Amino acid sequence: MTKLANAFSLNMLDTEITTDVLVTKRITKEEARELLQDGFENYIGHKDVANVVSNELGLPVEMNEKRPNLLLNPEDVVVIAQYIGPRLPEGATELPPNARIEYFTVQIIDSSANDNDEDLE
Repeated sequence: MTKLANAFSLNMLDTEITTDVLVTKRITKEEARELLQDGFENYIGHKDVANVVSNELGLPVEMNEKRPNLLLNPEDVVVIAQYIGPRLPEGATELPPNARIEYFTVQIIDSSANDNDEDLE
């Protein structure tokens, strides 16, 4: 499942699994659009960030008012739209000067690394 969020937290990992091996990758805006164009679960809980991301990607992105907790599963790809800059003005649909959105993917590549914890130290 493809998911869209504006941040990543360790709280998004299953606490029943003691070791996850994660891969993060910086991607372009075009790569983000391509990953999301066939549908995604939206976890962006900030209206102005959702508006700016929607405008940047040319895809419908609305604030998720329910603000559900994102749980990253091994089959998921999470596209992170990380806003960097000054506080967005209310009602923003475009980036203010000196602001940007950096796009990343986050994936679990191995949740069975429990047998080799010493390799990760």
